[in-house]
Amino acid sequence: MKIKRQKQAKKTISFYKYNFSFREPFQIMIDGTFCQAALKNKIQIKEQLPKYLMGEVQLCTTNCALKELESLGKELYGAKIILQRYQMRKCQHMKSPVPASECLLSLLEETNPHHYFVATQ
Repeated sequence: MKIKRQKQAKKTISFYKYNFSFREPFQIMIDGTFCQAALKNKIQIKEQLPKYLMGEVQLCTTNCALKELESLGKELYGAKIILQRYQMRKCQHMKSPVPASECLLSLLEETNPHHYFVATQ
């Protein structure tokens, strides 16, 4: 990572730590489009995100994100395999899945009480 980008990331993380009480391990909610972009660009998410955020991370997803990838077909099969490896967070849409973007927004609520970062494309 370039020095300028690293400095900016450090400033941003510090801002969220001090003003919104974010703490390590950072909980990152990931959806299928992010996994697909990482796969396409040959980026190892588990290795690169801790380096970028300069701290320990927990990679999480929801059942709705997995269902969305299943419905999009075989071209996103690799992203689905990657996403299945992460921790599952429960959402309110277990019986009737909604698009991943809506699901992740519903987990954040108004104040983001669990201090999630969202990784999407």
